[in-house]
Amino acid sequence: MLAGGLLAFVLWTAWRLTWINAEPLGDPLVGLNYSCNHAEYLLLETGNESVPDDRPGRAEWCAATLGEILSATGAKHLRLSVEWSQVEPRPGEYDFRLVDALLVEAARHDARVLLTIGIKAQRHPEYYVPQWLRDSVDLSGARVVTDRPEIREPALAMVRAVVAHVVDSPVIEAWGAENEPYVESHRDQYWNNWTVGRDFVQEIARIIRETDQLDRPITMNHGQHWATDPTWRIALADSDALGTSIYPFRNYSIMGWDMVVNILDLGPLGVNYANQARTAAAEGKELWVTELQAEPWSDFDQRLISPANPSPNLSPEKLAKNVEYGRRSGATRLYLWGAEWWLLQAREYGDTRWFEAGAAAIKAGEAGR
Repeated sequence: MLAGGLLAFVLWTAWRLTWINAEPLGDPLVGLNYSCNHAEYLLLETGNESVPDDRPGRAEWCAATLGEILSATGAKHLRLSVEWSQVEPRPGEYDFRLVDALLVEAARHDARVLLTIGIKAQRHPEYYVPQWLRDSVDLSGARVVTDRPEIREPALAMVRAVVAHVVDSPVIEAWGAENEPYVESHRDQYWNNWTVGRDFVQEIARIIRETDQLDRPITMNHGQHWATDPTWRIALADSDALGTSIYPFRNYSIMGWDMVVNILDLGPLGVNYANQARTAAAEGKELWVTELQAEPWSDFDQRLISPANPSPNLSPEKLAKNVEYGRRSGATRLYLWGAEWWLLQAREYGDTRWFEAGAAAIKAGEAGR
């Protein structure tokens, strides 16, 4: 019993000394992610049926929905992704209506934008490869998909076109070169296990730097679950700010028991984001949390979650805890993930707790500056 008690004390002490408990609270800026594609998935336009992307007025609706979220939260920092399949619906023909409308809406609310450009973008399906390219090129068996010239060259042409179109926008305060390029995607059988090559991400950054005379910072983000993944060092080396995704609360089923595990509580097995922030600072760079979990990580249809049918994965109180983790990480920016879902909860169920929690974090971040 004495040995067991001593072991428990040692483990408890080690846990108390981990960064999530020991690091001081910082005052990062707090903003939001936004995806019109996800807002449509949540049926926010119709309430009961899906709508096609080529419908008239889509850009205006997407911008108005963003405006509703910005008004409800007071967010002044926003992360958007350019979706390749949307911006280049036909080979060499570009449609900038959506990105233009979103930038205009951000300006109306005095918000500034981190704009991510590449093959991958926020939300499902992650790889936004245009259908015309999927129909004309056999990419089955690809691993590092950007090693294939059939996708690399048109993707870089798209990047050049987008950057040239938006580069003079005063709303853009930073760029994102790709979205989690080194994380394998399992969202679609077509691109199962695809990753993006480092040389491709570096080329995106080079295109941005040679085009942007204002020399706005470029971030590259990575998502990792365990401390054994060293890929964040690649993203840090190639960028002005290391981006990361933090989703502490995960669903696991162990021997038939369904449970929610806080992976940041796993001590040395978990990722030490505070160490990453210190490493970045030593190189004159910053750590940005480009995705901070602020909606439930659901094993079932997220649209079915409600106050009467809550998810054990996340609550407004856990959201506040995640913001605390972000503040202890040493990051200088946090972009909350899930504002579209907050809007669904407020509209459908009158549940404004999520908006209130997000707005409180955003207000605190602004007050700390």
